Amino acid sequence: MRELSLGVRKMLDGLAGSEMLVPLGWDDWLSVIPAYAETKFSKKEVTKRFSRNGYEWDIHGSLYTPTKEVDGRLAFVFFHGGADSEDVFDLTPDGRPGQARALAAQGFKVLTITYPGHYPPKGHWQKPIAERQPIYLLDRELPIEEVLDRNLKCTFNTILQGAGQLVDQELSGRDILAWGHSTGGPMASSLSQFANSVKVIGLTNFGTGGPDGWRKAWREETGAEKFIELPIDHMSRRSPHTYREAGYEDPLELTPWGGPEELFAWAGEQHRSQIKTALCDNQHRGTMTMLEQYPARTGLPLEEFTSHLREPDQAWLRSISVLAIVGSNDKGHWVAGKEISQKREIYMGRRYREANVRNNHVVLIPHYGHFGFMELHNEKFVYLWLWALKAGYFGKRG
Repeated sequence: MRELSLGVRKMLDGLAGSEMLVPLGWDDWLSVIPAYAETKFSKKEVTKRFSRNGYEWDIHGSLYTPTKEVDGRLAFVFFHGGADSEDVFDLTPDGRPGQARALAAQGFKVLTITYPGHYPPKGHWQKPIAERQPIYLLDRELPIEEVLDRNLKCTFNTILQGAGQLVDQELSGRDILAWGHSTGGPMASSLSQFANSVKVIGLTNFGTGGPDGWRKAWREETGAEKFIELPIDHMSRRSPHTYREAGYEDPLELTPWGGPEELFAWAGEQHRSQIKTALCDNQHRGTMTMLEQYPARTGLPLEEFTSHLREPDQAWLRSISVLAIVGSNDKGHWVAGKEISQKREIYMGRRYREANVRNNHVVLIPHYGHFGFMELHNEKFVYLWLWALKAGYFGKRG
């Protein structure tokens, strides 16, 4: 093993201990170094068409393959946030390598996945955000009436079925470390239910939380999150104003591209869909008052809208390790909650420990907010995952 920097030693010492929270100072963070030597890699687009809820759907992804893999039995799978796409893991707004590129350059295969509807043909949105609707098939335009109906039927299960089939298609036989940002976090924690030819051995979290049923319980038990319900035909549309309102703006020292206006100029046509259906929001929040209205509108059983709120498979939980990283400025995942025990990532960590996962810790990094994975030094999040992997946190690799 390479000589360890102060930050890496501090994290690994914490991961070897029983305390859940592992805080790193800013100097510790800046000292974090790569776990492996850099290598070249290739990138290709991948797609899968599948059927659910009376429709065919397309799911799109990007597959990054190193010239020389550190471990040919392992791969990473990424799920984006609710109004993003896989492109946010490719390059940062100021042109630095994103998380997927950083991982591939360290010698690991990576699959980044975009939810059905959030990746436009050729990767560029033609309509402005105010007029935008999801694009569910990549080879033809659909009537608006059909799109609106699909908006009520593109359930959590629909997204995960497509993701599972794409993972099986591209990564068959591999062990998987899954990561999902924000809305994608619960999707990463549910991948094992839908992918049949891989084994999910761990979760590498940042701004992730846990399963949606646990988020609902966290809100109800702690009062740390406001209860919100959205009408079933509502479409959320992102803007610099909503970005600031949500508390996502971080110090300019961490955002070399500028502020929210510059971020949205970069994101608008290509890198993020900037839209999110009410169904996605209501499912992610476990808003039962709204979810119970969907069967009458769609003809689908209530189970299609609520099954993702069930407890994860207990045998699977006992087989995995969960490494959560959170920024001290993340409003929803760290700032919310009066007591440490009420912090979202700590609450989720307790739930994981109660389920007897193999390992679970929360690494706290100063200054970063919810979108820290795009910001300055973003490659160091990847290095922390890989140092933990190298040390056997996710199981001994022969």
